[in-house]
Amino acid sequence: MKIMTGWIGATLLLLTTVLLGSAMCTAGERDESAAKLPESRSGGASVNQWVIHYLACWNEHDAVKRRGLVAQTWSEAGAYADAHRNAKGQEALDAMLAKAQESYPGYRLRLIGKIETHGRFARFSWGAGGTDEAPLYLGGTDFVTLGEDGRASSVVGFVDASPAAP
Repeated sequence: MKIMTGWIGATLLLLTTVLLGSAMCTAGERDESAAKLPESRSGGASVNQWVIHYLACWNEHDAVKRRGLVAQTWSEAGAYADAHRNAKGQEALDAMLAKAQESYPGYRLRLIGKIETHGRFARFSWGAGGTDEAPLYLGGTDFVTLGEDGRASSVVGFVDASPAAP
């Protein structure tokens, strides 16, 4: 029995060491691949940074800060469209975001999953809600076309998960 216990303990120690080493390597590889996301041709922000700004636009309640984020994120003629919203131009985009915040108080968008890119195109999934403050879960996937300056010329959004209609 002592030999069996010792063998199991050694096996568990080896397995734990291998798994931890693998997890550390995987995390390092993720950090490395995130750092290698394509930069815009004019030296603008990476796609990762663009997605961070985009989500911040939806979450920022201070109107002045939100307008600044919109200017960083979308081109002057940038557009957004989904089944419920449609806006073109930075002023209209800002108004759309303010209306969405008013309609869904307490909801904050967050990235779920990885960001996929192909040239000037990207897609990513987001989630919102599922918290005490915003109990109903919403989720979607957005597709973006980035301009030469690294800002969006268009975003098309799709809702993947939403509460059932009453």
